[in-house]
Amino acid sequence: QDVYTTPVYFSSDWLNEYWDAVAVDDFRFVYMGPKGSWTPFHADVFRSYSWSANVCGRKKWLLYPAGQEEFLKDCHGNLPFDVTAPDLRDKRIYPRYSQSQPPLEIIQEAGEIVFVPSGWHHQVYNLEDTISINHNWVNGCNVAVMWCFLQDELAAVQREISQWKDPMDDWHLQCQLIMKSCTGIDYKEFYNFLKVIAENRISVLEKGLDEESSSQKNSKAAISTLGMLHAVFDLKRTVKVLSSLSANEDFRKLDLNSLSPSPEALLQHLEAAIDTALL
Repeated sequence: QDVYTTPVYFSSDWLNEYWDAVAVDDFRFVYMGPKGSWTPFHADVFRSYSWSANVCGRKKWLLYPAGQEEFLKDCHGNLPFDVTAPDLRDKRIYPRYSQSQPPLEIIQEAGEIVFVPSGWHHQVYNLEDTISINHNWVNGCNVAVMWCFLQDELAAVQREISQWKDPMDDWHLQCQLIMKSCTGIDYKEFYNFLKVIAENRISVLEKGLDEESSSQKNSKAAISTLGMLHAVFDLKRTVKVLSSLSANEDFRKLDLNSLSPSPEALLQHLEAAIDTALL
């Protein structure tokens, strides 16, 4: 139900645009927690952005800029559950903790929105009984970060099951399956994600908006509100990441015949649409 409107600053939201299109799920949440409840140290799904609006209550945020989490890993490479735990000061367990910067601390009041950049790990406390609306979102500004994250996730899976590479005929497919079970997406779905985003923008550039779409709160209306140049910007960012995906060795090992259109054909279509829009 349309009980709230997404602030314009966060309206270029590829993640929810795609999951709305495939009608499987979305990355919009309502969080309700009593005073004293908290979420442990983490970064958001796919290294997406997130925004969190307090409907009521107060939260305390501890945020570490991207990269700082490397200093917070223990001697086995694991991140802490609680960044305020006394164990972090034990150099035998957390040898690099002393190199980390203090977290950015925010007290969020009712009616305020916090924006969390890609890859910023954070820990959040409810200082009062609190209700908040949260979105995870990706757009042209951080889709390359998402693609890097997926490559890192696949590499981690490949290392974990490397001893079965030779005896297993479909080893690379199993790696994709495990990655999807852990992260929620694999390389072929990432291709479809880019395709849906690109085709929506091409549709707006080529056909504009009909009266019905203009009056609705859908993805095409959001693209139109942001403007045609923003649609071209999105297409350019999509081309950059799609070109990298198409050249990726692990992606090329998959059955690409099942993808429609082919990556090569989609790239040509996007580049032609960009050229036409800029004429």
